[in-house]
Amino acid sequence: MTERIEIVALIVSIVLLLVVLELVRRRKLTEEYSFLWILSSLLLLTLSVRREILHAVARWLGVYYPPTVLVMLLIVMVFVASLCFSVIVSRQRQQIERLIEETAILSAELRDLRARGDLRSPVPPGDIVAGAARDRTEPSGQ
Repeated sequence: MTERIEIVALIVSIVLLLVVLELVRRRKLTEEYSFLWILSSLLLLTLSVRREILHAVARWLGVYYPPTVLVMLLIVMVFVASLCFSVIVSRQRQQIERLIEETAILSAELRDLRARGDLRSPVPPGDIVAGAARDRTEPSGQ
């Protein structure tokens, strides 16, 4: 029975590593975020292959069934990954809020310029970004 669980753990570790590498190859997962998953799958793979490490860790933790350590390790890795992604989402939310504030300020300045008649050509409100991009691509002589 233990042999079967260790084989399943080995297969799951290899599949996890291959899925992460494939996601990176297809650019669905950036290298920055894949590091944690690759490291986790390699650790699981090492513990699945090197049973003596798994048994030593199980003895040290007082666990009587060594494959349970693999499950415990997987749970810890998921918690760490969740914490890392929560930090990333929080940082991105702050960036989005900052961008919204900057966009509101730019829109107010654009309205003021239009009201004073300082603009050469009116730009529709939803076309501010496209207009700025167009201005950058036009030759400076125009």
